[in-house]
Order: sequence, then structure tokens, then C-alpha cells
Amino acid sequence: MSIVFVEYQILPGYRSNYSDWMMEVRAQYDNLELYEGSDQPGLFVEIWNGLSKEQYIQLKQARGKQGLKEDETALNNNPFGNTEWYRLDEWIKGGSEKVHIWHFEKVK
Repeated sequence: MSIVFVEYQILPGYRSNYSDWMMEVRAQYDNLELYEGSDQPGLFVEIWNGLSKEQYIQLKQARGKQGLKEDETALNNNPFGNTEWYRLDEWIKGGSEKVHIWHFEKVK
């Protein structure tokens, strides 16, 4: 079993845009949970449950192409390629470079 954490900070002026968009994203992925820092408003962590190492790589690849809309055709076989991750670019403090993605496996 493994989980993937995705962490970033949303700028206050884009919170409404982000919330509306994230409702759509969460409807697409049953294994996605979203948390906000209780002592750091605007700091969000996505927890993706049960992703394989291959799925983690695919998620990272899809999100690494956030600003490259023209590369969407290369993501057709990627299960995360249909999501418009590039929309986050202007909402994240520091831009897409500040999206941090980590993969963790359960310690046996």
C-alpha cells in the first residue's frame, strides 16, 4: 500500500477559483482526499490513496506539464492527463514550481 502527498499554497485572491475547480477534480478521483492547514490557511495537501509507483509517476508527469497545454495530446494514455492541472499555475504562491509531490510506501 502506498500514498502520494501533493502540497502547495493557494494565494488568497484565488481561493474561490481553486475551491470550485477542486470540487470538479475530486469528483473525478475517488482516491483523492484534500486537507487544508488548520494553522496555515491556504496551505493544501492532497492525499492520493492506493496509487502504484507507476501511477505516481504518471501523476507527477501530468502535473509537471501544468503550463504546457500543447503537450496534452502526449498525456492521452495517462489516467491523470485529462485534468487541467495548468489551471493551478496562477493560483499557487510561487507558481507550478512550488507544487511538491511525494510518494510513500507503508513500512512493513
